[in-house]
Amino acid sequence: MEISHSVKERTIAENSLVILLQGLHGHVTTVDLRDESTATGRVTNVDAFMNMRLAEVTFTDRQGTVSHLDELFVTGRNVRYVHIPDEVDIRATIEQQLQVIHRVRNFAGHNMGRKEFPRTKYK
Repeated sequence: MEISHSVKERTIAENSLVILLQGLHGHVTTVDLRDESTATGRVTNVDAFMNMRLAEVTFTDRQGTVSHLDELFVTGRNVRYVHIPDEVDIRATIEQQLQVIHRVRNFAGHNMGRKEFPRTKYK
């Protein structure tokens, strides 16, 4: 998974279930869109706003026309439902993603280096 460098995006991801979708990186899944079309492909990127990038996509529009695409970008606003693959352990995926976020947040270790959210204010 690609970790965002933005504090805002990491905070949003940490406090929502979008971290589950970020944990689907590399898995093939189906995304139902608001216009009743579907996209099935390998997840390559998900940001904190649920914008998704899929590779090797089979796109089916609402009339049933099937298209094969190398890559597809779906804005989070257009996502209705994401099918979680059966082989994904939801709890373990969420815990793993939280560990990654906390590792980035405290990248220097205990009592060392810069912290993202310092506990004391300096004057």
